[in-house]
Amino acid sequence: MDELLSTATVGRTHGVEGFLKVYSLSGEYGHLKKLKECVVRFPDGTEKPLAVSAVRSQGNLFLMRFSGYETPESARVLSGCTLKVKRSEANRLRKGEFYIADLYGLDVVCGGETVGKIADTSEGAQALLLHIEREGHIYLVPYLPVFISRPDFDKGTIELRMKELLGL
Repeated sequence: MDELLSTATVGRTHGVEGFLKVYSLSGEYGHLKKLKECVVRFPDGTEKPLAVSAVRSQGNLFLMRFSGYETPESARVLSGCTLKVKRSEANRLRKGEFYIADLYGLDVVCGGETVGKIADTSEGAQALLLHIEREGHIYLVPYLPVFISRPDFDKGTIELRMKELLGL
């Protein structure tokens, strides 16, 4: 089965037919318009497969409705969830682009030595923050060219340019 990628967040209900506001994480919505099924991840970490019953745009809103959640009351339980889709159904990448999920597990190299591993990411004020695990500690490093190189997916590495960020 294809790996699942987080592609959108589910907002509040809209209207009386169980539609929910959906916000693309990439800013692209074309791939979401074509979905027939997806997986929602609840804030507690549980996941549930869902069938998409309807998709529509209304002004600047993108709305989705899921089978079994056709009323505002039943759909409300999905607010705050993350929408995950198969990699093959996610937004297509342009040359040089990659999915954030592709960063997970990369070895972090500094001066030719492996000094950690990317364990997670989070949104920072100015840039994506890489959660680098080293010797049982997590260090947050902004994904900016001054601190970190572009990933080398063939080697499975990413270069740390400032060793002080990991206390080295």
